[in-house]
Amino acid sequence: MFTYFSRKLLFHIYSFQNPSLKFISRLSNPTNQPSFTVSYLMNSCGLSEEAALKVAKKIEFKTADKPDSVIAFFRNHDLTKTHISNIITKCPKLLVSNPDKTLKPKFEFFLGLGISAPDLARTLCVNPYVLLRSLDNQIIPIFYFIKSTFHTNEDIIFLFRQSRYLFQCNPQKVLEPNITTLRNHGVPETSILKLIRTYPAALGLKSDHFSEVVAAVKEMGFNPSGSLFVFAVNTMSVLSKQTWERKLEVYRSVGWSDNEILSAFKKQPLCMLTSEKKLKKVMDFFINKMGLKPSFLSKHPHLLLFSLEKQIRPRCLVLQVLVAEGILKKDLNLSTAMRLSEMEFMEKYVTKNKERVPEILSVYQGKTADI
Repeated sequence: MFTYFSRKLLFHIYSFQNPSLKFISRLSNPTNQPSFTVSYLMNSCGLSEEAALKVAKKIEFKTADKPDSVIAFFRNHDLTKTHISNIITKCPKLLVSNPDKTLKPKFEFFLGLGISAPDLARTLCVNPYVLLRSLDNQIIPIFYFIKSTFHTNEDIIFLFRQSRYLFQCNPQKVLEPNITTLRNHGVPETSILKLIRTYPAALGLKSDHFSEVVAAVKEMGFNPSGSLFVFAVNTMSVLSKQTWERKLEVYRSVGWSDNEILSAFKKQPLCMLTSEKKLKKVMDFFINKMGLKPSFLSKHPHLLLFSLEKQIRPRCLVLQVLVAEGILKKDLNLSTAMRLSEMEFMEKYVTKNKERVPEILSVYQGKTADI
């Protein structure tokens, strides 16, 4: 008896470490066969087993009647299997919806606006949740609100893809009052349009909260007519008080004063949206590896937005090599070098110096010793 259980235990441990044996074990046990829902998601919707198992936790059906009708509807409207797979993975509830009541009226509305079937398919892959919204109470009011603001289908499609949250709003109770708040504070129409296009979710805040955010941004010293005002509004809209405080502590930990933090935020509001983990890594690199003073970073907060691995580290390594070779001065403008496009940086610092420093391309590509 002991030997029998020992063998079972050893097989269980080994199969956990060996995926192929784990699969064989599952096949030998009929109780572990995929459910009808999982099998359907894999065979009819093109989901991987992993994705199907996740989706099956959110929906379950014992017959193929409803999902078959939904898939047939999608296919009749030129959605490919890939489109359908993406849509169902993001919004599983659609697979058990009523095509005639839930899907058809909305497709007719979207296509009636002049949105092409291919554009609609691509858009729904990004934002399928809109199909669960009320056509009369949410979709139509939002679309006509957007139409009155932007006038073009291109902008409508852009916002359709950009924000699932925008279509949860009531235009009369949320969007219009929030836009009125911005206007009352002197924010120009061009900046309001920029906020709608770039950060539409910010306008989905409850009106009283949004008013508090706008007032707070103004009290910080942002000019409502300036281009950065709406970026600050967005930042303050998405950060909780706790997250804001944690970001402050990261900056304080490297020696920034509260005045320096405010100054940096006013220069680049997005610096407060960078994750704490990334902030710590980037600050550590610039201060401890590059020898920059914390005060320099507070004056150039945009440096904190770049990717450490893809941009900051390789560019800094190139610049260090060129300084060591005497090609560049030690007091070079690092801020300007980081702002350059990939093509501009390559031309100015890599291609231009290949003859004098043959290994410079390898340095930039990370094929030599790192900093």
